[in-house]
Amino acid sequence: MKKIFLLVPLLISCSPAEEKSEYEKLLDYEGKYEYVDNTTLELKASDFDTTLYAVIDKAKYPLKHIALDSFANIADIPVVFERDESNRVKGYRTDGLEFKLITSDIEKMEMFPRKELFHNPDNYVYHKPKKTTDGLETGSLADEFKNPKPIIEMVKETIKGKFPDVHSILIYKNNKLVLEEYFYGYDENTPHQLRSATKPFIGGILGIAVDNGLIDSEKEKILPYFKSRYPKISNLDHRKREITIEDFLMYHHGMDCENNNPESKGNEVTMMESKDWVKYTLDLPMVKRPGISSSYCTGCALTLGSLVEIAAGRKIEDFAKENLFNPLGILNYDWTFEPNQASRNNFSQMYITPRDLIKLAKLFKDGGKWKGKQIISKSWIDKTIKMDKGDYGYLWEHKYFVINGQTYNSYLASGNGGQKINIWPELDMITVFTGGNYNSYQLYGKSTPPNEMIPKYILKSVK
Repeated sequence: MKKIFLLVPLLISCSPAEEKSEYEKLLDYEGKYEYVDNTTLELKASDFDTTLYAVIDKAKYPLKHIALDSFANIADIPVVFERDESNRVKGYRTDGLEFKLITSDIEKMEMFPRKELFHNPDNYVYHKPKKTTDGLETGSLADEFKNPKPIIEMVKETIKGKFPDVHSILIYKNNKLVLEEYFYGYDENTPHQLRSATKPFIGGILGIAVDNGLIDSEKEKILPYFKSRYPKISNLDHRKREITIEDFLMYHHGMDCENNNPESKGNEVTMMESKDWVKYTLDLPMVKRPGISSSYCTGCALTLGSLVEIAAGRKIEDFAKENLFNPLGILNYDWTFEPNQASRNNFSQMYITPRDLIKLAKLFKDGGKWKGKQIISKSWIDKTIKMDKGDYGYLWEHKYFVINGQTYNSYLASGNGGQKINIWPELDMITVFTGGNYNSYQLYGKSTPPNEMIPKYILKSVK
């Protein structure tokens, strides 16, 4: 989903007037500040890695030291902090705009993976996850894995900080939750933002709408559903008229929409500058016939969410609560689906606890059933996971790893920052990672930690 506007590395320095540690110098800049669109951000110093972070909605973005009260982002746009007569920071200027410090009184944030074990990670002791009333059975790593040692090592390496900003790791194997570990102050009661990992669950909600007869079939053309809401669609030609609901589910839309291409007119960042993200998506020009090949496009999932609302005659959040979340006993979550600029900071994303992510993934793994009750039809689930290698199926992605010539297949819900929900049907396993490595590829040119941790530790344990 969309990258945060300000949140690219800022480069900063501190006043040379006092003899302070590098961490103490960073404390000068801590506080809540004004931000774009009448919102706010917080700057917080970390004694873990001596870095200043900009924090929005619990997502933190590193700021790097360069010169006296002067900053620059990765686009080389200057960010300059100003001080008052008492030499206290009072705000900052950037790109012709001024933002004031609102207060220096802010809540501290846990910056260590686990502070009590950071210097002694070998003191970590594995414990079987506790059984709660959420309906998940629990078990032991040693009982479900031939060689659990790599997984234990993975947890210790995370405690050491080798895999920064991994907030949780959960493994569900042979219908038992066998690993549940949290870091950086997160716990089992903290709903975590999913970013684009929200999209596959929108696909499931759409499936429920089809199951309930609110939509006849995903083979139907998509534009007629939006005719009353958007009487005039731009770039309308015979190819666009042929787009089906399934084409959007498979990202086979044929439009000029590709998230990873900054030149694409439907690029997520460009789309989110528009007033109405669904209208913007439907107005995009066509570049090929629909149904031919996939092109990952955020606007497709948002449009399908709006389609559910049109078909159901109510907000998708209410429809999902009645037909998905309540039947699964998922109560501790948050979701505001509003695909327009009102969602510039929350991206219309779901916030769900990692244990509840296991339950959602288990629903898809088990053919749409939970505790013997059919929540999503098996036929919809079968079509969801029927996808070509490395392609998409009903907003899920086929993700596979090849290790020593052996292929490990999974179905993936993935989101910016390291949100990874993998279903491994051949291993009877689900893995869940949540994290805060937002925009890691754009900032550092590298993928998020789970892409390394899964093959190096988890798959190694099941070989």
